[in-house]
Amino acid sequence: MSIFKTILSKRRTLKILSNSSLEINQPENFSNDINEMLELAGKAPFHYPANTKAVEQHQLKSIAPWRFYVLDSKACRDLAAYYLNHKIEGGKIVQMLNCATALIQATWIPEESDSKERELNQKNIEHIAATSAAIQNLLLSATEKEYENYWSSGGTLRDENFKTLLKIPKNEQLLGSIFLFKDVDTANTKQIKGAWRNKQGKNKDYATFINI
Repeated sequence: MSIFKTILSKRRTLKILSNSSLEINQPENFSNDINEMLELAGKAPFHYPANTKAVEQHQLKSIAPWRFYVLDSKACRDLAAYYLNHKIEGGKIVQMLNCATALIQATWIPEESDSKERELNQKNIEHIAATSAAIQNLLLSATEKEYENYWSSGGTLRDENFKTLLKIPKNEQLLGSIFLFKDVDTANTKQIKGAWRNKQGKNKDYATFINI
């Protein structure tokens, strides 16, 4: 089996949860690992550049429609403490922050709209698809480096006060809270595997050849 197929097959969802904060844990070469994950995430294809006005106002100047905001192990513990200190119900999000080696907030930049509701036009659909591809690249890179990972929808981390806390522009939309775990002492933790792994069926269940 090729290395690529091995990594694709090995990638899985895993949540590691604890009701109490674990010791801050930064593996050797952590910064290099994260930077390489982000670099490979940036190899994802995108159809349209992010809207010019948003890029001009942003400290991050890439024309790609995605943005990544990284919290290391200490920042994860500090964020868990923020939940506790402000009496915010975080559920499994806080339990994962108590264990996580890193959290990466993955957002996409919508097109401007006069509507209060975010318009799901073709460009925005393309931006979401591109950001999803970038996230998948990141997850595969994390798997190759032996970081367990979980792509969460974010839960309470989607709220505006957390955007402000994490210095994420309010116009950006959270597509994934990516929890990474490596060398975690799991003695007093709960581990939950992805519920849908290997349940997608065979090729014949989701793909077909078309003759004309």
